[in-house]
Amino acid sequence: MSIYAQQVLKVKTANVIYDKSSKNQQTQSEVIKSAFEANGNGKIQRIWAVDSDPANRKSSIQQIVNEIAAEPEAGILFLTISKEDLAEDFLVALKQKGLKNSILGEQALGRESFAKRFDKYDEEKKSIGFFTDGMYVPLPILFDSAGADAQDFLSAYQNAYNKTPSYLGAKFYEAAIVAVDAIRKANPRLTPASLTDDREQVREALAKLNNRKVGLRGLTGLLYFNSDRNSDQPVRLAQFQNHKLISASQQFTQITNPERLNLPKELEAGSIVRAGDQYFWRQRVVYAAMDINKLNRIDKSTFTADFYVWFRYSGNDDPTKIQFPDAVVNSVNPTAPVFDSKDPIKAQVVDGLNYRLFRVRGEFRNAFDFRDYPFDSQKLNLRFDNPNLSTDRLVYAIDTVGLRLPRDKDLERKPFQGLQLWTFKDITYFQDSSRSTSTQGDPDLFQSNVQVEYPGLSIRMTVKRRTLVFLSKNILPLILLSLLVYCCLFFPYTMFVPRTMAPASALLSGIVLLLSFNNQLPEVGYTVAMEYVFYVFFCLCLFPIIVTVIGTKLERDGHKKAFKYFNIASLIIYPLILITTVAIFAINYGDRLV
Repeated sequence: MSIYAQQVLKVKTANVIYDKSSKNQQTQSEVIKSAFEANGNGKIQRIWAVDSDPANRKSSIQQIVNEIAAEPEAGILFLTISKEDLAEDFLVALKQKGLKNSILGEQALGRESFAKRFDKYDEEKKSIGFFTDGMYVPLPILFDSAGADAQDFLSAYQNAYNKTPSYLGAKFYEAAIVAVDAIRKANPRLTPASLTDDREQVREALAKLNNRKVGLRGLTGLLYFNSDRNSDQPVRLAQFQNHKLISASQQFTQITNPERLNLPKELEAGSIVRAGDQYFWRQRVVYAAMDINKLNRIDKSTFTADFYVWFRYSGNDDPTKIQFPDAVVNSVNPTAPVFDSKDPIKAQVVDGLNYRLFRVRGEFRNAFDFRDYPFDSQKLNLRFDNPNLSTDRLVYAIDTVGLRLPRDKDLERKPFQGLQLWTFKDITYFQDSSRSTSTQGDPDLFQSNVQVEYPGLSIRMTVKRRTLVFLSKNILPLILLSLLVYCCLFFPYTMFVPRTMAPASALLSGIVLLLSFNNQLPEVGYTVAMEYVFYVFFCLCLFPIIVTVIGTKLERDGHKKAFKYFNIASLIIYPLILITTVAIFAINYGDRLV
């Protein structure tokens, strides 16, 4: 925190505010003072202790605010207070005094519910975020710059509880992942006599989770314990904006292999900062988004989309030099590139950040899964990445404020209304990256296991096929042919040719329909759900032929009783096969009929 204040926010003076009743916060305040004043780079003007006693709280806070206001170089405020009500009172007094000092708050204040505590004040009613906008807090997870797993958790949590989870909810979820995994590996007997042994086995299973190679997949990376029995988890710095927590425009990422870098050169260039024996990259955070205008068409292996892309960032224009790896062609001008970073439709500076807006209209490849066709749902992935910079240096954060997330379902559904054969289910935005293990011909990397990650952003749109529309066009012929074949069973056995040739003709018709059906699909190496319907139909076509052959022989050999029961059984088995098939599909896919 001290490094961030000095290296990024460029402040040389600071004040520390803590709760007088907390010994831990007092100790923490001394640690901040020591770190901030290390090497003579900064000065803590004063450490303030707030009296949290209700009888003295208001006067104590007001005295501190008045003295900070009187200090011409008060600098940044380190707010180590963890009680939300006490922090609320302090921020209200500070802002109502008109002070605009930057604030670095305690992690415990890093919840959107904290920002909403101020809704009752007149200033907040006039301007959302009046008391908290711009306040920094360190957090172990930020959803705007987290990957797909974190976004899936976010969506599931919002659907279940109708609110955004805090960092605590996310970390408790990861703790549950580790605990459940340890219990499964321990395989406890769960008896009163084995209680002590069961607990020891679970503890041993947790102890074996001691390095990245055996780490479990979490929301922000691998879950494991280091030699100090702590979890090596990244810490991100967040800012409040309009009651939302967004990634601060610059972060620090630890350098794991400093020996491979020209440290003096990078330090001089300002790309790297040093804290003791550790080195950190300055990581630029770019607020970016893809906002769908219209999804025009979904084909066998591609889809056509029209959407806006925008970026808000500080520094040079490198963040806009992106590529769409799945792009096929520009749908408006086939001779032009799908995306041209040199041709924005808007380019300006807004609130100190460069703002670039682009419009993209193109056709994109997609990996479709047709196993459940035509009862399938498809995930359409739209993504870009930056092949020029690694994730150590730059990361794209979802512009949740610009996208106004979370959105109303009707608003999300609007761009998909032109798809006649599909219905919209959901859309997920997430930070993404592409990986390369290439040495790029660098001799220094020949013997290393180097892996470079390039930053990107993705949208995952889930759509569901309108099955009833498809079935009305493709299943009706099969139904009519099945009824025709069934009618053949009522023909007398003396009509041998009609009893066998009609099903054979239906079989050939079914093969033609199957070939026509397969032409609607790309080449796939598996059987799709609809093909099983055709296979059952082919069996039903063969059924009357086999019945006719066996029944004719029984009648000719004089087995009248056997012939009678055999004929009745054939009339019952045929519809039973048909009903069973319909029931199986109804059980498996009944909820997908739209």
